[in-house]
Amino acid sequence: MRSVLSAVAGIAAAGLLVGGCGLGPSQLGAAAFVDGTEIPLEQVHSQLARVLTKEGPQVRAELEASHQLGDVSRKIVTVQIRHQLLDVAAHRAGLGVNQARVNRLIMELGGAEVASKGTIFDANGYRERARDKLLMVALGRAEVRNSAVTVDYTTADTRTAAQQRVEELSRAGSKRARQSIGADVRAGKQAELDKRIVAADDPIFATTPAFGVPAGTVVAFQLADTTPWVIMVVKNRTDRGARASEHAPQLDQIDPAVLEAIGLRQLARVGQELGVRPSPRYGVWDPVRVQVVPDENETGGFLAPLRSAPLA
Repeated sequence: MRSVLSAVAGIAAAGLLVGGCGLGPSQLGAAAFVDGTEIPLEQVHSQLARVLTKEGPQVRAELEASHQLGDVSRKIVTVQIRHQLLDVAAHRAGLGVNQARVNRLIMELGGAEVASKGTIFDANGYRERARDKLLMVALGRAEVRNSAVTVDYTTADTRTAAQQRVEELSRAGSKRARQSIGADVRAGKQAELDKRIVAADDPIFATTPAFGVPAGTVVAFQLADTTPWVIMVVKNRTDRGARASEHAPQLDQIDPAVLEAIGLRQLARVGQELGVRPSPRYGVWDPVRVQVVPDENETGGFLAPLRSAPLA
């Protein structure tokens, strides 16, 4: 059971399946919409049925007994949304993966049947998962070569305080938001103005939501469960030719899992642009963690546009 629920790296465990009330006619047969394109409900149901058949009756009984079938369904919807976003991002970046590389990865994992064991994919579906994994790594590699962000940031101790600070800075507008964070700097808080972060110099930080939003966004997130909340005003970003320092690691020294996580951040940007709308039966879209979560209380953070002038 546990292996099924942790099948896809980067998708955190979620809560129970929420009810299907509130569905409009246009959503009745849809699991989600991406840029107005429907992901059919039947597609999710079919994949869930294949997974349960593959894993066997004992796993199904355990999932049913612990009311976790909803978690698995939500993971399936998340992966299918990410697949559509990835196709858009890869096309824009001019990236592709040939079948030889997909075959090689699957063989390295012991074959599709072995690799799919304990995941939300069957052997046939795992080929698409392998292809998407390689594409995400390629997207992350391109991002590391080119990207940097400049931010003003401060911190908060609680989720509620972080949400309130995002709303406050968003309403304040760019000038007053900077003044507000500047006051935190002068007060000796964990805060800084004009912090420039080059992805190639700090690949781990490039996996954070700061690299998954456009310039002019306020975003709050945690670097780890035990750390304070970080609230960042992303003032500008560079997507071409950000110069790394001489101490930056070589691309082939960066863990592919880190590159994949960096690639995932780019899907967040595409999702914001195109629009992602899951069916209420599964929950809501979390643009911070790039996944479907049961409700707004389980998102990985908060984001809001930074106004150019204060809200009157």
